[in-house]
Amino acid sequence: MDQRTNFPVVLFAAAVFSGAFLLFLVQPMLGKLILPWFGGGPGVWTACLMFYQVALFFGYLYAYGLVRFLEPRYQWFAHAIAFGGALFLLPVTPGEQWRPEGFEADPSIAIVMMLVSTVGLPFIVLSATGPLLQSWFAVRYSDRSPYPLYAVSNLGSLVALFSFPLLIEPFFPMRDAGWLWSLGFGAATILILAAGLMAVVRAPGGPRVGIGQGEKKPGNLSVGRYFLWMLLSACAVIVLMAVTNKLCLDVASFPFLWILPLGLYLGSYIICFSSERFYRRPLWLGVLLVALALKYLVVLWIPQAGIASRFFWSIFVQIPLFATILFSFCMLIHGELYRLRPSAGSLTSFYLGLSGGGALGGLFVGLIAPRIFDEYIELQLAYGVAWGVLVYLFARDPESGLSLTRGYWRVWGVGAISVAVFGVTIAGMRVDPVGLIHTERNFFGVLRIMDWEKDSPENRRRILKHGSTIHGAQLLGTGYRRRPISYYGVSTGIGLALAQRIGGGFLNVGIIGMGAGSLAAYGQAGDAIRFYEIDPAVVRFASGGGYFTFLEDSPASIEVVPGDGRLSLQQELDRGQRNNFDILVIDAFSSDAIPFHLLTREAYGLFLEHLKPSGLIAAHVSNRHFNLAPILYRIGQSYGLEVMSVNNPEFGLKIAGPARWIFLSRDPARMRTLQILAEKRMRELRLDGSKVAFGQLSPTAYMGEPLWTDDFNSLLGVLNSAK
Repeated sequence: MDQRTNFPVVLFAAAVFSGAFLLFLVQPMLGKLILPWFGGGPGVWTACLMFYQVALFFGYLYAYGLVRFLEPRYQWFAHAIAFGGALFLLPVTPGEQWRPEGFEADPSIAIVMMLVSTVGLPFIVLSATGPLLQSWFAVRYSDRSPYPLYAVSNLGSLVALFSFPLLIEPFFPMRDAGWLWSLGFGAATILILAAGLMAVVRAPGGPRVGIGQGEKKPGNLSVGRYFLWMLLSACAVIVLMAVTNKLCLDVASFPFLWILPLGLYLGSYIICFSSERFYRRPLWLGVLLVALALKYLVVLWIPQAGIASRFFWSIFVQIPLFATILFSFCMLIHGELYRLRPSAGSLTSFYLGLSGGGALGGLFVGLIAPRIFDEYIELQLAYGVAWGVLVYLFARDPESGLSLTRGYWRVWGVGAISVAVFGVTIAGMRVDPVGLIHTERNFFGVLRIMDWEKDSPENRRRILKHGSTIHGAQLLGTGYRRRPISYYGVSTGIGLALAQRIGGGFLNVGIIGMGAGSLAAYGQAGDAIRFYEIDPAVVRFASGGGYFTFLEDSPASIEVVPGDGRLSLQQELDRGQRNNFDILVIDAFSSDAIPFHLLTREAYGLFLEHLKPSGLIAAHVSNRHFNLAPILYRIGQSYGLEVMSVNNPEFGLKIAGPARWIFLSRDPARMRTLQILAEKRMRELRLDGSKVAFGQLSPTAYMGEPLWTDDFNSLLGVLNSAK
């Protein structure tokens, strides 16, 4: 083929690439923009993924309808009109009118409706472009396979995903990125419509062919084939979303941990749909079984405490294990889908089946599973279903090494391995933690209430866990119920700060993050304590009649404001309400899902508006995965604040657990008196004060660290940099 006739092929490839690039660039861009509006948890990205999967299905359904019922020129005109309508909706970034004003226990539907209204039509039009262009390509070049264009599409998607954290997020505010995306959409429109024209002109060397004539009738494809397409696609999406959920819950919800699983998912598509020779069943079957064994079987022989346990459960082991499981599952699933592909004439039917399965998988994880399960068990369910389908496909294929025609012993061998791996996996997902008395799952995660050491009169206590992180504890023995423990004990930074009463007056305290309500134990008659809590289940557990009694036992005046702390404080300020807190406690960073919008310069500017001139901001930064100190020091420096950290070790169950608190204040004298008070309290409690570390850095410390703002922030830079 000469250079002149190569041009249409290059144009098709460029159009497919640009459409896919924009389609997947907009996903993390909008997710990052709206994340702080809904609390910053992993449920936000799950809702976004659910919308994208469903919108992808409607895009493919639209493409199928065009190809099935319209002649080529009418297909092109219809698609051009759709692009014109999408252009009128730009930019796709939601305006401030979409920012939630009230409190919603589950904002999933609100997120989906916002995305439908802002990016719905552009997303559907772009998602339809891939199958349309491939179908048109198959008509123009009947002797060439259009499936490599699917790999080009997925390559564009992959490049977009990794361009976001590397090229977009570090350099552009999300609203500016939205305008750049809109310019790209305009350019892609020209490319796509130009390539589409190739379908309505005479194909080289032959007469004009109507694309509708090339599409097989649905009756030519069996129901069983459709079912397998949808089932395999649904399993891949469920594994993708469930692994993403798990990573975001165990580490944090930020774009890198959205993009890594999605990139692996797309990477398997690229490899499998580029050529069948890249898919080797024995290889990926072996990788999957080894990864599953390491993840779910080896742990049975690792002691629950010690260096081996800490290493195994660290993110540097868990992330690669989950990534390997996801990628190997997707390689097997997408490899089998490629083997089950139809002829080029049924392309849009094939993609419709894949997108339909993806939409069902997205709806299951995003909408159904949180309402029918009290734990995150959809991942294990996807393992079981996908594995069963794969073994079925292997067994019925005469070319497979596991074919029934090659001896039953092979199938029985895989069956035995399956029973071993998935038996332990499924059993493990239903093993209740020690002392479990209640489990509840909602948009914000899984909460567990447990009673530990129930037979010990002095040490029996009730624990609140969010995911794998303890969010509060209360002693249940007589005379101990009102004693704060754990991160909030009397020798922790916050325990010392709340004991500091300037002039012996009453305290006015604001607390973002309620947990078990432990800090209410420091309240005295005349004090006012105002909690801000986004999770309604946490409010219910800590309030009267719940599982913890700190709030009802406190003599202070207690008020609970449901909703995101930052949004609530902003709404109060907009109403002219300044709270004049003596201490504002930010207790939202010890969990596995860190709300980054509470760690920006703008957030602390808002906090200062609600603080007395001599007041303290107290941030709890005990965290397994992130060192947040540089972020807070840089914010403090930008406002000219005094910054001090207080680190304490374990002092015993009834005194304090290990904790790290960072304090910020406009008043240098307040910091000096806090340290003097701390030393005095250590002597009164007869504790070794030398074990409590007070850190005050020079004005130039951390100056090389980035200053976090609402537009520029990345948790990846502080990942596990702490000891």
